[in-house]
Amino acid sequence: MEAPLNPTISRTHLFFLIIKTQIGIGLLSLPSKIQESAKGDAWISVLVAGVVIQLLLLVYWQLLNKFPNQTLSEMTVRILGVYVGKALNLIYYVFFIVIAGYACTLYVKLVNTWMLALTPSWVLLLLIIGAGVYLAIENLRIISRFFILCSVLFALLLLISFLNFSNDMQFTNILPVGQAGSWQIFKGSENTFFSMLGFEVILYFSAHVQNNPKGLLRVISLANGFVTLFYTYFVFLCLIGFSPIALAQVNEPVLFIFKGLTYQLFDRLDLIFLTIWIIPMTVTIVSYLTLAGKSLTTNQISYRRMIGFSGGLIFLLASYLSALENFDIFSKWLEYGYLFMIVVIPFLLWIMSFLLKKNRKVKST
Repeated sequence: MEAPLNPTISRTHLFFLIIKTQIGIGLLSLPSKIQESAKGDAWISVLVAGVVIQLLLLVYWQLLNKFPNQTLSEMTVRILGVYVGKALNLIYYVFFIVIAGYACTLYVKLVNTWMLALTPSWVLLLLIIGAGVYLAIENLRIISRFFILCSVLFALLLLISFLNFSNDMQFTNILPVGQAGSWQIFKGSENTFFSMLGFEVILYFSAHVQNNPKGLLRVISLANGFVTLFYTYFVFLCLIGFSPIALAQVNEPVLFIFKGLTYQLFDRLDLIFLTIWIIPMTVTIVSYLTLAGKSLTTNQISYRRMIGFSGGLIFLLASYLSALENFDIFSKWLEYGYLFMIVVIPFLLWIMSFLLKKNRKVKST
C-alpha cells in the first residue's frame, strides 16, 4: 500500500509555511519600486496591498470551507470534471515551475551582484535547487518544522535593522502623510502585491491542517497581517533612511541601508544580512517545488519522483533566464499570469461551487 502524500500539520505549521513562502527577494527592492509612484506614502501602499490580499483570502477561505480537507487540485477535478480539472492542474504545475525558475534567477543575479561575482550561475543554481529538492521530497510536516526553525532568522534580521536608528533618520521624508494622493498610493500597492505573493500555498497546504477548517480564517489572517507589517516596517525604514532622490537610484535599498554600518566586531552588515536572507529565499523555492509536486501527485512515491523531475526543469529554465540580459517582458507577462492563476481561477471556482451545490439539490429532488 502506497504511503499518503502528507500527514496532518497544525495551524502553527500552516502559519509559518505561509509567511516563509511570502517573504523573499521581493522585499529587497520593494521600497525603491513603490517610492517611484507613492513617494513618502509608500508605507501606506503596503498596508493597502495587505487589505487587498485579505479580501482575496476571504474568497480562498469560502472555497476551502466548501471543500474541507481537499487541495486545489482535488477541487478542480470535483468542480470541473476529470478531464478539464486534470488539464488545469497541469497548467498549475507548469505555472509553479515557472515561478520557481524565475525566483531562482533573481536569487542568482542578486548573489552574483553582491557577493560571488566570479561564481558561475549554474553552480549557484545547483546549490539552491539541490537544497530545495532535498527538503521538498520530505512530507509537509518535516518541511513546516524546518520553516519554523528558520523563523528565528526573522528576529535576527529585525535586531540588525534596529542598528540603523543610530544613523540620522529623516522622518520628514514621509511628511505630509497622503502627499502622493490616493491614485498613486493604489498604484504603489500594485508593486507591493506582486512582492507579497506566496499566500496561494493556502489552497494546497490547508487541506492537511488538523481540525480543518476550524480556526483557518484566523491563521491565514494572522499570517497576512504579519507579512504586511514586516514589509511595512522595512519600507518605512528605507523611506526615512534615504533621501527620495537616492532611494530612486538604489536597486536594493534594504541591503544598501546596512552597507554604511560599521562596528569594531563586524563590518559589512549588508553581506551579513544577505547571507541570512538566502535561507528565506531558498525555502520559497521549497514551497513552490512542493506545490508543483502536489498539483499532479497523490502519493509519496510518485511525489518524490515528480520533485526530482521538477528540480531539473527549474534548473533548465533558470539557466536560460540567467543568460538573458533583460527579462522585463517575461516578468510583466508572469505578473499577468499570476493574477489569472491565483485571483481569477480561484474566484471562478468559488462561483462555480455554488452551481455545483444547486445541481446536487436538483438531482436529489
